[in-house]
Amino acid sequence: MSTIKNTTQKFAKGLFNPDNKLSLIPNWLSFSRVIGGLAIPIMTYTGTPLPVLFGTISFLAISDFLDGKAARIIAKEETEEGAMLDAVSDKIFSLLLIIGIIPMLPVFAINGILESAIALINAKLLSKGGHPKSNLLGKAKIWPLSIALILGYLALAIQNLNIAGITNETLLAISTALSIGTIPLQSINIKQYLDEYKKQTKNKEEENIEKETSKQNTSKKNKALTNKKTKTSKLKLSKENHMAMIYELNQDEKDKQIEETKETGKQYTKRNKH
Repeated sequence: MSTIKNTTQKFAKGLFNPDNKLSLIPNWLSFSRVIGGLAIPIMTYTGTPLPVLFGTISFLAISDFLDGKAARIIAKEETEEGAMLDAVSDKIFSLLLIIGIIPMLPVFAINGILESAIALINAKLLSKGGHPKSNLLGKAKIWPLSIALILGYLALAIQNLNIAGITNETLLAISTALSIGTIPLQSINIKQYLDEYKKQTKNKEEENIEKETSKQNTSKKNKALTNKKTKTSKLKLSKENHMAMIYELNQDEKDKQIEETKETGKQYTKRNKH
C-alpha cells in the first residue's frame, strides 16, 4: 500500500509540482501517451474524422522520442519522476491500445501478455524500493508494436480502403505480421528487465546488510564505551571513600610503628641479658 502511495506522490509531483518547473514539458509529453491510449480506441470506434485520428496517432508515436529530448534540452536534467512517468506511460499506452484492438485482431493478446509481464516485473521492482527504467530494447520494440497497432486502428477506421492497391485487409495483414515480429523482442526485453530486477534487489540487500552491520558495530562500540565509563566511575572515590582510605592508611602506619616498637623492645631485652 505504501508503494502505491509513494508512486502516486511521485506521479503527482512530476505532473504538477516538479522541483524544476521546466520538467513539466517532458513529463506531460510522457503522460500524453496515457491519455492517448484511452482516446484512440474511442476515436476509432466512434468514427472520428481520419485526419484527427491520424494526427493524434502521429503525435503520440513521436512523443516517446520528444520527452527525452525535452528533458535534456529544455529542462536540462532527467529526474526520477520523469523516468518513472516515461516508463510507466509506455506500458499503459501499449496495454490500452492492445486491449482496444484484441476484439478485431486476437493475435495482439500475446503482445498484451508479454507487456503485462514487463509491467509486473517493474511493479515488483518498485515495491522493493528499486527504480524501473525503460532500456534501449524497450524503446526499440515499442516502435514495431506501435506501428502494428496504428495500422490496425487505421484499417478499422477507414472503410473500403483501396489506395494504390492497399486495402483494409493489407493493413491488417501487415499489422498482424509486425505484431508477431515484436514477440521475440518482447521476450528478450523481459529477460533484460528480470536481470535488472535481480541486480537492483541484490544491491538493495547488500546495502541493507551493510547498514545493519554498521548499526551493529556502532552498537558494540557504544556498549564498550559505556562499560569503560562504568569501570572508570567505579575507580573514582567519593568523599566518604576517600576519608575511609586515609583512615585505613593511618591505621596501617600506626600498626607498623607498634610492630617496630615491639621489635626494638625485644632487641633491648636481649642486650641486657648479655
